[in-house]
Amino acid sequence: MPTIDPGKLRPGHKIVLDDQLWVVTDWQLRTPGNLRSFVVCKVKNLADGRVIEKTFRGSADWPQQADVATRTCQYLYNDDMGFHFMDMASYDQFALAADFIGAQANYLIPDAEVQVAYWNDKPIGLELPLKMAFRIVDTVDEVARGNSSGNITKDATLETGLTIQVPSFIKNGEKVLVNTETGLYVERA
Repeated sequence: MPTIDPGKLRPGHKIVLDDQLWVVTDWQLRTPGNLRSFVVCKVKNLADGRVIEKTFRGSADWPQQADVATRTCQYLYNDDMGFHFMDMASYDQFALAADFIGAQANYLIPDAEVQVAYWNDKPIGLELPLKMAFRIVDTVDEVARGNSSGNITKDATLETGLTIQVPSFIKNGEKVLVNTETGLYVERA
């Protein structure tokens, strides 16, 4: 595997240390006085979630660059076996466990296209589109107007069961765009 210059690492880069996959979460270049500069990174293990600090001083300890591939997949359905997807290139179907999907399950609707990241032919992550459209299935019609200044919002339940805050003019049955990273209403779809 090719190595990567620690000076070119940035948050989000995936590297291999001790045959395990890590993602860089923080990066700093330190130049102490008249000594040689070095790079200090905080890295998170993608298998078990551990976070460690790693120092890279010279080319002898450069990390290996991870060969991570992404595939476009379509979400199909979920059942006791997990969440089922289909690879859009090969049409192979596979299931991912609920604990692997985590909170992203709140944004999965049938036929949604997502990116699945693979390392050594094993799925390591799921990337949703930044904004997705969802139908509002339950919200109140009247909003209590009080001593508020600014935007008045209300609770609304999406078709996936997730409850978000939406402006008071949104009605049942409407489609809205939601930011999948923050869970916030963006606009009508």
